[in-house]
Amino acid sequence: MRISEIFDKVKGKKVIIAGDSMIDSYTFGRIDRDSPEAPVPVVNIEKEKLKLGGAANVALNIKSLGLEPILCTVIGDDSDGQDFVRLCRESNIDTDGIIVDNSRKTTNKNRVIVSDKHIIRIDNESTKNISEKLRDFFVETVNKLSTKSEIIIFQDYDKGTLDKSSISEIIKQNKKSFISVDPKKRNFFNYENVNLFKPNLNEILNAYASNDSSEKNLKKISKELSIKNKIENLMITLSERGLMIHNNQGNFKYKIKRKKIIDVSGAGDTVISLATLLFYLKLPEKFIGEMCNLAGGITCMKSGVNAIDLKELIKNAEINNLDIYI
Repeated sequence: MRISEIFDKVKGKKVIIAGDSMIDSYTFGRIDRDSPEAPVPVVNIEKEKLKLGGAANVALNIKSLGLEPILCTVIGDDSDGQDFVRLCRESNIDTDGIIVDNSRKTTNKNRVIVSDKHIIRIDNESTKNISEKLRDFFVETVNKLSTKSEIIIFQDYDKGTLDKSSISEIIKQNKKSFISVDPKKRNFFNYENVNLFKPNLNEILNAYASNDSSEKNLKKISKELSIKNKIENLMITLSERGLMIHNNQGNFKYKIKRKKIIDVSGAGDTVISLATLLFYLKLPEKFIGEMCNLAGGITCMKSGVNAIDLKELIKNAEINNLDIYI
């Protein structure tokens, strides 16, 4: 089978992405002098750029892979929220699942870039849980829209859109769906009976209050968590070490080929999007591992948060002869 045929199989399939979204903003400038008010440089702004982030960046990745994302998220009643909706519409992302909460801010992560170097990030956000009333409406919205889809991705950034109750209700009402999770600390152990659970190395070690990143310990933790929470496939991304997959077939580790890392922002969004698709299609672990390493590496070679380019991914996969693992 040609690699392009895999994506042809799912082209146009609808995918629910439920979770925390944000604006990723970039301020590009130059430094000519220090401030007379404090021992800090003065950045003269030359250009500003806004991008979709968080669950919305997963939606962009899903769209880039040829599927149709349905984004379910909560934003604020503010200018960033207006920009967020505009960017979604410009990217042809379904906005039916976007809920406006006038009591909170739209998360904005502003990165200041000087001479291609990221010198500071300024976050403007609210991380408290959404109200019980809004949570119930969010769950109702997700469950209503999920009737159009066989796949649900939870994108959790600990910004308050998801909690134990909403997670449980959505999973309970969508037992026939393929459910994948990109977790954070607050709800880490609240995801049960899911098909794919994808923490990164820091997230899983923090969850277990461990600093032992050895392969032996990660295998032990993976097995324990998979049994306890009834997880079908557990994937741990290990940055430059590649990734690990644990399921009932065993443990598998895939090393990443060395690449020039420019920016790791958004790499996890790309990997959860691609891994969800490949596990949904029940493709071999070796192929999934190598493809996800490749996709994450491509994303890290670009500055800023970027969705994967499908043509570039397929071209690189063919160059690396990954079709032999299908």
